[in-house]
Amino acid sequence: MRAYWILPNREQRDEILASDGKATVPLRQILDPKLRPQGFAHGVPAELLEKCGGKELEQILFAQRFPAWDGDRQLFAVFSPAGCDSSGRVVHLGLLFLLEPREQPRFELPYANLSREDQAYASPLLRRMRSHASADRWAQSVREVIEMPSGGRPATNVALERSAVRFHSLYDAGPGGLTLKPALWRKPLALSMVSLVLFAVLSVWLSARGCERNARASAQIGVLVWRSN
Repeated sequence: MRAYWILPNREQRDEILASDGKATVPLRQILDPKLRPQGFAHGVPAELLEKCGGKELEQILFAQRFPAWDGDRQLFAVFSPAGCDSSGRVVHLGLLFLLEPREQPRFELPYANLSREDQAYASPLLRRMRSHASADRWAQSVREVIEMPSGGRPATNVALERSAVRFHSLYDAGPGGLTLKPALWRKPLALSMVSLVLFAVLSVWLSARGCERNARASAQIGVLVWRSN
C-alpha cells in the first residue's frame, strides 16, 4: 500500500501538491495524469457542496474507489472540505491510496510535517476514519465503500448526477445529511415479491397436476375392478 495526502490548494497554484507525511511533491509525480482514471476527483465535487449546504459542510466526506485502476491494483481516495482560500473558495484535503490486490486502506499516515492549517483538518479526518461511531454516517458510508467486494465498476459513497462517469453509489446526500438510496432496498424487495408469486404459481400448478394424476389413477383402478367383476 502507498498512501499520500492530497493537499489543499490554498494559494491557487497551477499544480496540486501531495505528501507522504514527510516530503511534499507535485501530485503528478505520484499519480501520472495518463493513469488517472476517468472521473477521478481532486476534492469534494461542487454539486455535493451545493446539495448539502453550509450546515453540513464540515461533516462531508467524499470517497471514490476504482477497483481495476492499473491491472488488478486499486485506487481509493477520500476527501473532506478544509476551509477556504483567500477568494472564499472551498478547498479540500484528501487521502490517496494506491492498493495492491486484496489490500484495504489503513488510516495511519503521518501529518506532523504538514502546515499547521492542514494539520487542523488532517487529524480529525484520520480520527473519523479510525472510529466506528455509528452516529457519523459520512464516515460509515466511506467504510462501506472500502468493504465492497473486489471487482465491479467504480464506486462512490454518495451519488453524483453531473459526473460523466457512471459510479455505483450507496447514498444520496442533501441538507439533512445522507439517506440510503431507495434502489438498494427496493430491488431486493421486488425480487422477493416476484419469487413469492412464482413459487405460489408453481405450487398451484404442481397441486393441480397431482390431483389430475390421482384422478387418473383412481379411474384406472375402477376400470380394473369393474372388469375383474
